[in-house]
Amino acid sequence: PLPAGPSPRLEIPKAAIQGCTDLTSLGLTRVHIDVQISMLKEMTRMLLAALPFTDLSLPHGFSSLSDGVRKVRQLIFTHPKIMLLEDSLAKTVYRGAVGVKYVGEGIDLDVIAAGNVTLKRQTDHKARRTLFGQLYQQLKHKSIDRVFKIGPNHRAFKANYIGMNAIDAGGPYRDAIETICREVQSPALPLFIRTPNGRMDAGLNRDSFVPRTSSKSLLHAALYEFLGRFFGLAIRTRFLMNFNFPSIVWKPLVGDPVADQDVKNVDKTALTSIQPIQALVLQGVSEEDFDSQFKEITFTYCQCDGKVVPLVKRGASISVTRMNYKSYIDKLREARLSEFEFHCSAIRKGLGQVVPLSTLSLFTWKELEMMVCGQGVTTKHIPSLKRMTSYSGCSPNDPHVKFFWKMMEDVFDDSQRAKFISFTWGRSRLPQSEKDYEQKFKIASHNASEASDDPDSFFPLAHTCFFQIDLPRYSSVEAMTRRVVWAMESCASIDDDSYSSSAGSRIHESAEDEAAESYWDEGF
Repeated sequence: PLPAGPSPRLEIPKAAIQGCTDLTSLGLTRVHIDVQISMLKEMTRMLLAALPFTDLSLPHGFSSLSDGVRKVRQLIFTHPKIMLLEDSLAKTVYRGAVGVKYVGEGIDLDVIAAGNVTLKRQTDHKARRTLFGQLYQQLKHKSIDRVFKIGPNHRAFKANYIGMNAIDAGGPYRDAIETICREVQSPALPLFIRTPNGRMDAGLNRDSFVPRTSSKSLLHAALYEFLGRFFGLAIRTRFLMNFNFPSIVWKPLVGDPVADQDVKNVDKTALTSIQPIQALVLQGVSEEDFDSQFKEITFTYCQCDGKVVPLVKRGASISVTRMNYKSYIDKLREARLSEFEFHCSAIRKGLGQVVPLSTLSLFTWKELEMMVCGQGVTTKHIPSLKRMTSYSGCSPNDPHVKFFWKMMEDVFDDSQRAKFISFTWGRSRLPQSEKDYEQKFKIASHNASEASDDPDSFFPLAHTCFFQIDLPRYSSVEAMTRRVVWAMESCASIDDDSYSSSAGSRIHESAEDEAAESYWDEGF
């Protein structure tokens, strides 16, 4: 149960109400809005008062009180939930991380071996060569408290990139996290696959990823659990991670049941066989006509990873008939709704090892997604980024600095903004609020180009450890955009100009690795 204590004061700024398009579009007066908000405030106070007697970690159906609180959690204001969560996190933080800027122990990472997995279009089935796999192998037996239960802007480990002269003052760590986010959502690992809608290029969530249904070994369970710890790490350290998962993944993590619409949102064809069956039943067709029309449909279904599996024993040889169609519909819905139960349970287990699930269960799946992933980098983040920017050797009024902000606001799309932040900081998501910034963004003078008559011929220089860009005094927005885009597209990861004498991969590829099944040709 959650700890007892005074309910947090609930105040809703007028600006927040005026900025809510859902409220203003209804044409409600301020009085109507105030009454509604007062009711929600009172309900929130009552629920907060009941929390000490409520065990929200219980599964659905075990407690009517717990189920009732979860049912209305979307009506509870987010701010008091955040306050409760922060209190829980503070009470469970690793003691060695209190009062210091904590950095975990050094971890050797072979970025060359990890890069070769993608370069050769291989799949790291043993979780040995990708950065995610290397981190798993080296951290799986380490104390969860020391690695993951740390504070805001702390680092779980120090990334030692083998063979590279990169000292981790923050840049390599952020780059490693960004890399594992890409690996997890790629065929480099056997964990996730693009949604069927994405592979068909139809419907919602085309750019999202779902667990690979067939990945159900003990190793797979351990890897999903390890991933869940990183979800918890994102919440604790406020390091937003670049994951793109749909509601069917997030809902089980907060104990929210998966619905038919969640399935359709990732695979629009998933339940299409049900509707014609029900329509024919309503028409009252004869048993003979019904059986004749659906004799080709058997008790099987196609999983999200493309594999056809039986719904019952020997299902491939059982046709849908007028006598058994109800069983077919029930079995199909049950299979699709629970398709990722194994995977999400493992992720939830890992998440619960880092963040108290009882507190987390107060949040909606969308709020959880926001705490783990944020919203990327959109135009609405730019004013905040401007306020969190310092200047060295230049000023906000310099023409090339004005060109820079125009490029960020008007020229770049969200994807390019994210790439720019990754280029300069090693992470592709900006913090949710200004208090969560570990350091300010810095625009500095570009010394090499200062004495040149042609600054447009120079590329910008990024320092990911310090969130800094050395920016030449470009003559126009167009000239700046060309050089900046080329730099961030060509230098997407830590790329030191010099290598140590020991450069080269230390994790060698075996014959078994080379012969292992690759998932790169599955419509990724």
